[in-house]
Amino acid sequence: MCNGQAILSGNVSSGQKQFHRRTLLAAGASFLAAASLPLPAESSTLFVPEPEELQRFMTVSLRLTDRDTLHPLMGRALYDTLLDANIARRREIGQLYDLLKAGHFASASEFAHAAEQSNPVLKDTIHDLMHGWYRGVVGQTVVVYRAAIMFALTQDAVFSKTYATAKPFYWTERPPVVGQPQGQPALSPSEYVAESQ
Repeated sequence: MCNGQAILSGNVSSGQKQFHRRTLLAAGASFLAAASLPLPAESSTLFVPEPEELQRFMTVSLRLTDRDTLHPLMGRALYDTLLDANIARRREIGQLYDLLKAGHFASASEFAHAAEQSNPVLKDTIHDLMHGWYRGVVGQTVVVYRAAIMFALTQDAVFSKTYATAKPFYWTERPPVVGQPQGQPALSPSEYVAESQ
C-alpha cells in the first residue's frame, strides 16, 4: 500500500503521521519565508539615496537647525522617510542646497526667509525638515524619539523618559528665568493644523 492509500484508509503509523506533520510544517514555513521576500519589481522601486544627496540634506539641516553637528544615522532615517512620504522633497532639498551654496546666510532665519522668497513651496519643505529633526516625526511616522532635538533643548530640566533621573524633588525648585524672545519669525504664518490624537 502506498502512503497516499494508507492515509486515505486510516492505516497510518504514528511515525508516518509525524513525518507528514513535519513535512507540512516545513512546507508552510518555506512558503511564509518565500512570501516575505520582495519581488524583483518591488525591489527596483525602493529608493536608496546617493551619498551626495544625503550630504546635501545634512548640510541644509545643519544650517536650518543652527547646529554644528547632527546625528548622521538620524539624518539618514529622516531623509529616507521624507522621500518615502513625498518624493518631490528630493528636488526641493536640492533647491535649498543650491540656495545655501549660492549665498552667505548668518543664521537659519536668514536662510529660511530667503528660501521662502525664492520659492514659496520651500516653506513646507523647511517645516517638514524642522518637524523631523525636532520632533522626530515625518508626517504620521515616528522616525526617532529619544534622539529628537526637542529633548536636547531642555535636557537639563525635562527628561524624555517616564521616570526622573535627577535628584529627589527636583521639580519643586524654581525653574531658571528665560528671557522673552526678541527675534521675528523667519517664515510667513502657516495655516494652523490641530493634530489628531
